[in-house]
Amino acid sequence: MPAHSIMPGRQPAAHEGPGPVARGTHLPHAARSDRWTWAVPLAGAVMLGLYGVFLASENGWPTLNYWLLGLALAVVSGVLGHALIRQRDKMITEVRAAAFGSLLGASIGFLHALTGATVLRSAQIGLLVGLGMGLTSYYVFYWHEH
Repeated sequence: MPAHSIMPGRQPAAHEGPGPVARGTHLPHAARSDRWTWAVPLAGAVMLGLYGVFLASENGWPTLNYWLLGLALAVVSGVLGHALIRQRDKMITEVRAAAFGSLLGASIGFLHALTGATVLRSAQIGLLVGLGMGLTSYYVFYWHEH
């Protein structure tokens, strides 16, 4: 009889949890995590779209044009952000970090272009922000996985 058995003759119940999981194995996500796959990109898209509207309106764009620009900016960034967050578990660490850096760098570079800056300066700002985000993301992802 095992020492941990309380009742004589009774076998311990099987463990209900998944047990040890090998590295790289993807477990199904809980229903609660599905909420974040659309809430985070939605919040980011709304903020990015409204800031784009603000920048375009400050630089003399016609009213309809800057609202359409903000709407397009919000939709494109929201769809890309949602796709990136939904597929993040299927990517290796380096690709995932590069994808997050690219999305943020392109968004910030475009917003900087709306201020009236040159294309080269906007590309420089976007590249620097994207590299910073990519390196930071890689650091965070690497240490959470290892």
